[in-house]
Amino acid sequence: MNSTEFYPCPICSTLVKYFTRYPRAVCNNCYGKASDAQGRKLSFFNTSMSGGFEAIVTETQERHQSHICYINGVKCWADEARFGGIVIEAMIDDDLANH
Repeated sequence: MNSTEFYPCPICSTLVKYFTRYPRAVCNNCYGKASDAQGRKLSFFNTSMSGGFEAIVTETQERHQSHICYINGVKCWADEARFGGIVIEAMIDDDLANH
């Protein structure tokens, strides 16, 4: 696949643009559903203009200490994207090397 192709979101099957660097990225709708293991909604941010990663519990503003999140029961990994922003990818077999 190349960057002009589309693939189904690994959570809901909505077609999303394919990026080789993020082959299991979720769609925008699923991105907005990310939660922690207790079901609390999470928000993600870059920590500075040059990148970085931070996750917080949206309701309480407390820091979420992990990149792991869940969308519709699917374990995912949130991280800073290469050129800014945050990307969430569905994980494979709980293997962080394959996130």
